Amino acid sequence: ISSRTDVLNEDIINNLLLICDRLPSFLHKIAVKTIESEFNCKLSDIFSSFSEKPIAAASISQVHRAVTTEGKEVAVKVLRPNIEKTFSKDIKMLSWLAEIAEKFSEQSKRLRPIELVKTFAEICRLELDLRFEAAHSSELKENTKNDRGFYVPEIDWNRTAKKVLTLEWIEATPIYEVEKLNNRKQIAINLIESFCSQVYRDCFFHADMHPGNLMVDSNNNIIALDCGIMGRIDRETCYYVIEILKGFLNRDYDHVAKMHFKAGYVSSQHRNFVTACRAIGEPIIGQPIQKISFASLLAQLLKITGDFDMKVQTQLLLLQKTMILLEGTCRKIYPEINMWKVVEAWISSQHESKIGYREKIRSSYPVKTIQGIFSLIEKLNLIADKKLENIQIKNKSNGKVYFFL
Repeated sequence: ISSRTDVLNEDIINNLLLICDRLPSFLHKIAVKTIESEFNCKLSDIFSSFSEKPIAAASISQVHRAVTTEGKEVAVKVLRPNIEKTFSKDIKMLSWLAEIAEKFSEQSKRLRPIELVKTFAEICRLELDLRFEAAHSSELKENTKNDRGFYVPEIDWNRTAKKVLTLEWIEATPIYEVEKLNNRKQIAINLIESFCSQVYRDCFFHADMHPGNLMVDSNNNIIALDCGIMGRIDRETCYYVIEILKGFLNRDYDHVAKMHFKAGYVSSQHRNFVTACRAIGEPIIGQPIQKISFASLLAQLLKITGDFDMKVQTQLLLLQKTMILLEGTCRKIYPEINMWKVVEAWISSQHESKIGYREKIRSSYPVKTIQGIFSLIEKLNLIADKKLENIQIKNKSNGKVYFFL
Protein backbone atom coordinates (compact mmCIF):
# COMPACT_ATOMS: atom_id res chain seq x y z
CA ILE A 1 0.00 0.00 0.00
CA SER A 2 3.08 2.25 0.27
CA SER A 3 2.88 2.63 -3.53
CA ARG A 4 -0.71 3.92 -3.56
CA THR A 5 -0.23 7.68 -3.62
CA ASP A 6 -3.75 7.95 -5.04
CA VAL A 7 -5.22 6.43 -1.86
CA LEU A 8 -3.06 7.74 1.01
CA ASN A 9 -1.47 11.12 1.68
CA GLU A 10 2.28 11.69 1.38
CA ASP A 11 3.02 11.63 5.13
CA ILE A 12 1.44 8.20 5.57
CA ILE A 13 3.17 6.92 2.42
CA ASN A 14 6.57 8.07 3.69
CA ASN A 15 6.00 6.31 7.02
CA LEU A 16 4.94 3.11 5.27
CA LEU A 17 8.08 3.21 3.13
CA LEU A 18 10.08 2.78 6.34
CA ILE A 19 8.56 -0.70 6.67
CA CYS A 20 9.91 -1.66 3.24
CA ASP A 21 13.61 -1.54 4.12
CA ARG A 22 14.20 0.39 7.34
CA LEU A 23 12.82 -1.82 10.11
CA PRO A 24 14.84 -2.41 13.31
CA SER A 25 17.76 -4.71 12.53
CA PHE A 26 18.94 -7.78 14.42
CA LEU A 27 22.42 -8.04 15.92
CA HIS A 28 25.53 -8.25 13.73
CA LYS A 29 26.77 -11.31 15.63
CA ILE A 30 23.53 -13.15 14.81
CA ALA A 31 24.01 -12.46 11.10
CA VAL A 32 27.60 -13.72 11.33
CA LYS A 33 26.51 -16.84 13.23
CA THR A 34 23.86 -17.59 10.60
CA ILE A 35 26.37 -17.28 7.75
CA GLU A 36 28.97 -19.43 9.49
CA SER A 37 26.36 -22.08 10.30
CA GLU A 38 25.04 -22.18 6.73
CA PHE A 39 28.47 -22.59 5.13
CA ASN A 40 30.18 -24.46 7.98
CA CYS A 41 33.17 -22.11 7.96
CA LYS A 42 34.39 -18.84 9.43
CA LEU A 43 33.05 -15.59 8.00
CA SER A 44 36.60 -14.59 7.02
CA ASP A 45 36.88 -17.70 4.84
CA ILE A 46 34.34 -16.32 2.35
CA PHE A 47 34.23 -12.55 3.02
CA SER A 48 37.26 -10.30 3.49
CA SER A 49 34.98 -7.58 4.90
CA PHE A 50 31.40 -7.54 6.18
CA SER A 51 29.58 -4.38 7.30
CA GLU A 52 28.82 -4.00 11.00
CA LYS A 53 25.48 -2.34 10.30
CA PRO A 54 23.00 -3.54 7.66
CA ILE A 55 22.25 -1.23 4.75
CA ALA A 56 18.60 -2.33 4.79
CA ALA A 57 16.32 -4.27 7.13
CA ALA A 58 12.94 -5.64 6.08
CA SER A 59 10.33 -7.96 7.57
CA ILE A 60 12.05 -11.28 6.92
CA SER A 61 15.72 -10.36 6.39
CA GLN A 62 18.40 -7.70 6.42
CA VAL A 63 21.16 -6.86 3.94
CA HIS A 64 24.85 -6.23 4.63
CA ARG A 65 27.49 -4.83 2.31
CA ALA A 66 30.51 -7.11 1.96
CA VAL A 67 33.59 -7.94 -0.09
CA THR A 68 34.37 -11.51 -1.11
CA THR A 69 37.79 -13.09 -0.61
CA GLU A 70 38.25 -12.60 -4.38
CA GLY A 71 37.79 -8.85 -3.91
CA LYS A 72 34.29 -8.51 -5.39
CA GLU A 73 31.75 -6.16 -3.76
CA VAL A 74 28.49 -7.91 -2.91
CA ALA A 75 25.23 -7.52 -1.01
CA VAL A 76 24.52 -10.29 1.51
CA LYS A 77 20.95 -10.99 2.55
CA VAL A 78 20.45 -12.88 5.85
CA LEU A 79 17.14 -14.22 7.16
CA ARG A 80 15.89 -12.98 10.52
CA PRO A 81 16.24 -15.49 13.38
CA ASN A 82 13.13 -17.61 14.09
CA ILE A 83 11.25 -16.03 11.19
CA GLU A 84 9.89 -19.44 10.12
CA LYS A 85 8.15 -19.90 13.50
CA THR A 86 6.64 -16.43 13.30
CA PHE A 87 5.23 -17.09 9.83
CA SER A 88 3.94 -20.51 10.88
CA LYS A 89 1.92 -18.96 13.72
CA ASP A 90 0.52 -16.30 11.41
CA ILE A 91 -0.48 -18.88 8.77
CA LYS A 92 -2.28 -21.01 11.39
CA MET A 93 -4.21 -17.96 12.56
CA LEU A 94 -5.15 -16.99 9.00
CA SER A 95 -6.25 -20.57 8.25
CA TRP A 96 -8.49 -20.57 11.32
CA LEU A 97 -10.07 -17.26 10.32
CA ALA A 98 -10.55 -18.47 6.72
CA GLU A 99 -12.36 -21.61 7.90
CA ILE A 100 -14.68 -19.53 10.08
CA ALA A 101 -15.36 -17.13 7.20
CA GLU A 102 -16.26 -19.93 4.76
CA LYS A 103 -18.39 -21.71 7.35
CA PHE A 104 -20.50 -18.78 8.47
CA SER A 105 -20.51 -16.41 5.48
CA GLU A 106 -22.01 -17.41 2.14
CA GLN A 107 -20.62 -14.28 0.51
CA SER A 108 -17.06 -15.08 1.57
CA LYS A 109 -17.17 -18.50 -0.16
CA ARG A 110 -16.93 -16.72 -3.51
CA LEU A 111 -13.64 -15.20 -2.36
CA ARG A 112 -12.26 -18.69 -1.49
CA PRO A 113 -10.51 -17.61 1.74
CA ILE A 114 -9.18 -21.12 2.55
CA GLU A 115 -7.64 -21.46 -0.91
CA LEU A 116 -6.24 -17.93 -0.67
CA VAL A 117 -4.50 -18.74 2.61
CA LYS A 118 -3.05 -21.93 1.10
CA THR A 119 -1.70 -19.88 -1.81
CA PHE A 120 -0.23 -17.35 0.61
CA ALA A 121 1.34 -20.15 2.70
CA GLU A 122 3.05 -21.61 -0.38
CA ILE A 123 4.41 -18.17 -1.31
CA CYS A 124 5.80 -17.75 2.21
CA ARG A 125 7.38 -21.21 2.15
CA LEU A 126 9.37 -20.28 -0.96
CA GLU A 127 10.20 -16.80 0.31
CA LEU A 128 11.76 -18.21 3.49
CA ASP A 129 14.24 -20.32 1.52
CA LEU A 130 16.68 -17.95 -0.14
CA ARG A 131 17.81 -20.63 -2.59
CA PHE A 132 14.42 -20.27 -4.26
CA GLU A 133 14.82 -16.50 -4.39
CA ALA A 134 18.23 -17.01 -6.01
CA ALA A 135 16.70 -19.34 -8.60
CA HIS A 136 13.91 -16.83 -9.25
CA SER A 137 16.47 -14.05 -9.74
CA SER A 138 18.51 -16.19 -12.10
CA GLU A 139 15.46 -17.01 -14.24
CA LEU A 140 14.24 -13.40 -14.27
CA LYS A 141 17.73 -12.19 -15.23
CA GLU A 142 17.90 -14.62 -18.14
CA ASN A 143 14.41 -13.71 -19.34
CA THR A 144 14.90 -9.94 -19.18
CA LYS A 145 18.52 -9.64 -20.34
CA ASN A 146 17.42 -7.79 -23.49
CA ASP A 147 14.68 -5.65 -21.89
CA ARG A 148 15.27 -1.92 -22.19
CA GLY A 149 16.20 -0.20 -18.92
CA PHE A 150 15.73 -3.25 -16.67
CA TYR A 151 18.45 -5.20 -14.85
CA VAL A 152 18.60 -8.06 -12.34
CA PRO A 153 21.79 -8.46 -10.25
CA GLU A 154 24.00 -11.53 -10.68
CA ILE A 155 23.74 -14.25 -8.02
CA ASP A 156 26.85 -15.57 -6.24
CA TRP A 157 25.80 -19.22 -5.95
CA ASN A 158 28.92 -20.20 -3.98
CA ARG A 159 27.80 -17.90 -1.17
CA THR A 160 24.08 -18.66 -1.28
CA ALA A 161 22.24 -21.09 1.01
CA LYS A 162 18.81 -21.48 2.62
CA LYS A 163 19.28 -18.53 4.99
CA VAL A 164 21.88 -16.51 3.08
CA LEU A 165 21.73 -14.91 -0.38
CA THR A 166 24.69 -13.15 -1.99
CA LEU A 167 24.40 -11.00 -5.12
CA GLU A 168 26.46 -8.42 -6.95
CA TRP A 169 26.68 -4.94 -5.46
CA ILE A 170 25.23 -2.16 -7.61
CA GLU A 171 25.43 1.56 -6.84
CA ALA A 172 21.90 2.81 -7.31
CA THR A 173 19.22 5.14 -5.93
CA PRO A 174 16.02 3.80 -4.31
CA ILE A 175 13.19 4.40 -6.75
CA TYR A 176 11.09 6.13 -4.08
CA GLU A 177 13.68 8.94 -3.89
CA VAL A 178 12.04 10.43 -6.97
CA GLU A 179 13.66 13.85 -6.61
CA LYS A 180 17.03 12.21 -7.38
CA LEU A 181 15.85 10.49 -10.56
CA ASN A 182 16.37 11.75 -14.11
CA ASN A 183 13.92 11.19 -17.00
CA ARG A 184 11.27 9.79 -14.67
CA LYS A 185 8.72 9.33 -17.44
CA GLN A 186 11.00 6.94 -19.35
CA ILE A 187 11.80 5.02 -16.16
CA ALA A 188 8.08 4.49 -15.55
CA ILE A 189 7.52 3.40 -19.17
CA ASN A 190 10.46 0.96 -19.01
CA LEU A 191 9.06 -0.55 -15.81
CA ILE A 192 5.60 -1.07 -17.32
CA GLU A 193 6.95 -2.50 -20.58
CA SER A 194 9.28 -4.91 -18.80
CA PHE A 195 6.43 -6.11 -16.60
CA CYS A 196 4.24 -6.69 -19.66
CA SER A 197 7.03 -8.70 -21.27
CA GLN A 198 7.54 -10.74 -18.12
CA VAL A 199 3.86 -11.63 -17.96
CA TYR A 200 2.94 -12.21 -21.60
CA ARG A 201 6.27 -13.28 -23.07
CA ASP A 202 7.70 -15.32 -20.19
CA CYS A 203 4.60 -16.16 -18.09
CA PHE A 204 6.91 -15.49 -15.12
CA PHE A 205 6.99 -12.11 -13.39
CA HIS A 206 8.30 -10.19 -10.39
CA ALA A 207 5.28 -10.11 -8.08
CA ASP A 208 6.52 -7.72 -5.39
CA MET A 209 7.21 -4.47 -7.23
CA HIS A 210 6.83 -2.07 -4.33
CA PRO A 211 9.22 0.92 -4.19
CA GLY A 212 11.46 -0.76 -1.61
CA ASN A 213 12.38 -3.49 -4.10
CA LEU A 214 13.33 -1.23 -7.01
CA MET A 215 16.36 1.00 -7.55
CA VAL A 216 17.71 3.08 -10.44
CA ASP A 217 21.39 3.18 -11.44
CA SER A 218 23.35 6.02 -13.07
CA ASN A 219 22.30 4.82 -16.55
CA ASN A 220 18.61 4.97 -15.60
CA ASN A 221 18.36 1.18 -15.52
CA ILE A 222 15.78 -0.17 -13.09
CA ILE A 223 17.43 -2.63 -10.69
CA ALA A 224 14.99 -5.33 -9.57
CA LEU A 225 15.65 -6.69 -6.08
CA ASP A 226 14.02 -9.29 -3.84
CA CYS A 227 12.67 -12.00 -6.12
CA GLY A 228 11.22 -13.95 -3.21
CA ILE A 229 7.67 -13.54 -4.51
CA MET A 230 7.24 -14.39 -8.17
CA GLY A 231 4.19 -15.15 -10.27
CA ARG A 232 3.85 -17.88 -12.85
CA ILE A 233 0.80 -18.38 -15.07
CA ASP A 234 0.14 -20.57 -18.07
CA ARG A 235 -0.02 -19.40 -21.69
CA GLU A 236 -3.77 -19.91 -21.97
CA THR A 237 -4.44 -17.73 -18.92
CA CYS A 238 -2.11 -15.06 -20.37
CA TYR A 239 -4.14 -15.11 -23.56
CA TYR A 240 -7.46 -14.60 -21.74
CA VAL A 241 -6.08 -11.85 -19.50
CA ILE A 242 -4.69 -9.84 -22.41
CA GLU A 243 -7.89 -10.29 -24.44
CA ILE A 244 -10.01 -9.09 -21.50
CA LEU A 245 -7.71 -6.10 -21.05
CA LYS A 246 -7.87 -5.34 -24.78
CA GLY A 247 -11.65 -5.48 -24.60
CA PHE A 248 -11.79 -2.94 -21.78
CA LEU A 249 -9.28 -0.64 -23.50
CA ASN A 250 -11.30 -0.77 -26.74
CA ARG A 251 -14.63 -0.53 -24.88
CA ASP A 252 -15.61 -3.80 -26.55
CA TYR A 253 -17.66 -5.24 -23.69
CA ASP A 254 -19.08 -8.07 -25.79
CA HIS A 255 -15.50 -9.30 -26.22
CA VAL A 256 -14.78 -8.90 -22.49
CA ALA A 257 -17.83 -11.01 -21.63
CA LYS A 258 -17.02 -13.60 -24.32
CA MET A 259 -13.50 -14.06 -22.92
CA HIS A 260 -14.88 -14.54 -19.40
CA PHE A 261 -17.24 -17.21 -20.74
CA LYS A 262 -14.54 -18.91 -22.80
CA ALA A 263 -12.11 -18.99 -19.87
CA GLY A 264 -14.77 -20.45 -17.60
CA TYR A 265 -14.63 -17.55 -15.14
CA VAL A 266 -18.35 -16.90 -15.61
CA SER A 267 -21.08 -19.25 -16.86
CA SER A 268 -22.25 -18.43 -20.39
CA GLN A 269 -25.83 -18.67 -19.10
CA HIS A 270 -25.42 -15.18 -17.63
CA ARG A 271 -26.30 -13.23 -20.78
CA ASN A 272 -26.49 -9.95 -18.87
CA PHE A 273 -22.82 -10.17 -17.94
CA VAL A 274 -21.93 -7.95 -20.89
CA THR A 275 -24.00 -5.19 -19.25
CA ALA A 276 -22.05 -5.69 -16.03
CA CYS A 277 -18.79 -5.32 -17.96
CA ARG A 278 -20.02 -2.04 -19.39
CA ALA A 279 -21.00 -0.87 -15.90
CA ILE A 280 -17.45 -1.63 -14.75
CA GLY A 281 -15.58 -0.10 -17.68
CA GLU A 282 -17.51 3.03 -18.66
CA PRO A 283 -17.04 4.97 -15.38
CA ILE A 284 -13.26 4.44 -15.62
CA ILE A 285 -12.16 4.24 -19.26
CA GLY A 286 -11.96 7.65 -20.90
CA GLN A 287 -11.56 9.53 -17.62
CA PRO A 288 -8.58 11.85 -16.97
CA ILE A 289 -5.48 9.88 -15.98
CA GLN A 290 -5.68 11.08 -12.36
CA LYS A 291 -9.07 9.35 -12.07
CA ILE A 292 -8.20 6.12 -13.88
CA SER A 293 -7.17 3.34 -11.54
CA PHE A 294 -6.60 -0.35 -12.12
CA ALA A 295 -7.31 -0.84 -8.42
CA SER A 296 -10.73 0.77 -8.93
CA LEU A 297 -11.39 -1.46 -11.93
CA LEU A 298 -10.63 -4.58 -9.88
CA ALA A 299 -12.73 -3.37 -6.96
CA GLN A 300 -15.72 -2.79 -9.27
CA LEU A 301 -15.16 -6.17 -10.90
CA LEU A 302 -15.25 -7.94 -7.52
CA LYS A 303 -18.41 -6.09 -6.46
CA ILE A 304 -20.44 -6.63 -9.62
CA THR A 305 -19.33 -10.13 -10.60
CA GLY A 306 -20.67 -11.53 -7.33
CA ASP A 307 -24.10 -11.38 -8.94
CA PHE A 308 -22.87 -13.74 -11.66
CA ASP A 309 -21.39 -16.49 -9.44
CA MET A 310 -17.86 -15.47 -10.46
CA LYS A 311 -15.38 -16.84 -7.94
CA VAL A 312 -11.97 -15.35 -7.22
CA GLN A 313 -9.35 -16.79 -9.57
CA THR A 314 -6.53 -17.60 -7.16
CA GLN A 315 -4.09 -18.18 -10.04
CA LEU A 316 -4.55 -14.51 -10.98
CA LEU A 317 -4.22 -13.02 -7.50
CA LEU A 318 -0.50 -12.32 -7.74
CA LEU A 319 -0.93 -10.79 -11.18
CA GLN A 320 -3.74 -8.51 -9.99
CA LYS A 321 -1.85 -7.53 -6.84
CA THR A 322 1.30 -6.77 -8.84
CA MET A 323 -0.58 -4.62 -11.36
CA ILE A 324 -1.95 -2.55 -8.48
CA LEU A 325 1.57 -2.24 -7.03
CA LEU A 326 3.00 -1.35 -10.43
CA GLU A 327 0.39 1.30 -11.06
CA GLY A 328 1.08 2.93 -7.69
CA THR A 329 4.86 2.77 -8.10
CA CYS A 330 4.74 4.31 -11.59
CA ARG A 331 2.49 7.11 -10.39
CA LYS A 332 4.94 7.87 -7.61
CA ILE A 333 7.78 8.08 -10.15
CA TYR A 334 5.80 10.09 -12.71
CA PRO A 335 2.27 11.12 -11.58
CA GLU A 336 1.14 11.96 -15.13
CA ILE A 337 1.94 8.48 -16.47
CA ASN A 338 -0.95 6.87 -18.34
CA MET A 339 -0.39 3.20 -17.59
CA TRP A 340 -3.31 2.22 -19.81
CA LYS A 341 -1.81 3.99 -22.83
CA VAL A 342 1.60 2.39 -22.28
CA VAL A 343 0.02 -1.06 -21.96
CA GLU A 344 -2.17 -0.43 -25.01
CA ALA A 345 0.86 0.59 -27.09
CA TRP A 346 2.79 -2.46 -25.89
CA ILE A 347 -0.11 -4.78 -26.74
CA SER A 348 -0.46 -3.37 -30.26
CA SER A 349 3.27 -3.79 -30.94
CA GLN A 350 3.74 -7.21 -29.37
CA HIS A 351 0.49 -9.09 -29.02
CA GLU A 352 -0.47 -9.96 -32.56
CA SER A 353 3.05 -10.69 -33.75
CA LYS A 354 4.39 -12.72 -30.84
CA ILE A 355 1.59 -13.80 -28.55
CA GLY A 356 -1.80 -13.63 -30.19
CA TYR A 357 -0.77 -15.49 -33.34
CA ARG A 358 0.85 -18.33 -31.40
CA GLU A 359 -2.08 -18.65 -29.02
CA LYS A 360 -4.63 -18.56 -31.84
CA ILE A 361 -2.83 -21.48 -33.46
CA ARG A 362 -2.46 -23.32 -30.17
CA SER A 363 -6.14 -22.91 -29.30
CA SER A 364 -7.46 -23.55 -32.83
CA TYR A 365 -9.90 -26.41 -33.49
CA PRO A 366 -7.48 -28.62 -35.54
CA VAL A 367 -4.75 -28.36 -32.93
CA LYS A 368 -7.20 -29.04 -30.11
CA THR A 369 -8.51 -32.06 -32.04
CA ILE A 370 -5.00 -33.45 -32.58
CA GLN A 371 -4.20 -32.94 -28.91
CA GLY A 372 -7.41 -34.75 -28.00
CA ILE A 373 -6.55 -37.70 -30.26
CA PHE A 374 -3.10 -38.11 -28.69
CA SER A 375 -4.62 -37.84 -25.23
CA LEU A 376 -7.13 -40.58 -26.11
CA ILE A 377 -4.36 -42.82 -27.49
CA GLU A 378 -2.39 -42.36 -24.28
CA LYS A 379 -5.41 -43.34 -22.19
CA LEU A 380 -6.07 -46.42 -24.35
CA ASN A 381 -2.44 -47.48 -23.94
CA LEU A 382 -2.77 -47.23 -20.17
CA ILE A 383 -5.92 -49.37 -20.26
CA ALA A 384 -4.18 -51.93 -22.47
CA ASP A 385 -1.14 -52.04 -20.19
CA LYS A 386 -3.35 -52.72 -17.19
CA LYS A 387 -5.19 -55.52 -18.96
CA LEU A 388 -1.96 -57.11 -20.21
CA GLU A 389 -0.91 -57.59 -16.63
CA ASN A 390 -3.83 -60.03 -16.24
CA ILE A 391 -3.29 -61.95 -19.49
CA GLN A 392 -3.24 -65.70 -19.16
CA ILE A 393 -1.54 -67.71 -21.90
CA LYS A 394 -2.67 -71.25 -22.45
CA ASN A 395 -1.27 -73.74 -24.95
CA LYS A 396 -3.76 -75.95 -26.74
CA SER A 397 -3.09 -79.33 -28.31
CA ASN A 398 -3.15 -77.85 -31.81
CA GLY A 399 -0.11 -75.72 -30.89
CA LYS A 400 -1.97 -72.43 -31.13
CA VAL A 401 -1.69 -69.78 -28.44
CA TYR A 402 -4.86 -68.17 -27.06
CA PHE A 403 -4.93 -64.89 -25.13
CA PHE A 404 -7.63 -64.56 -22.49
CA LEU A 405 -8.26 -60.90 -21.52
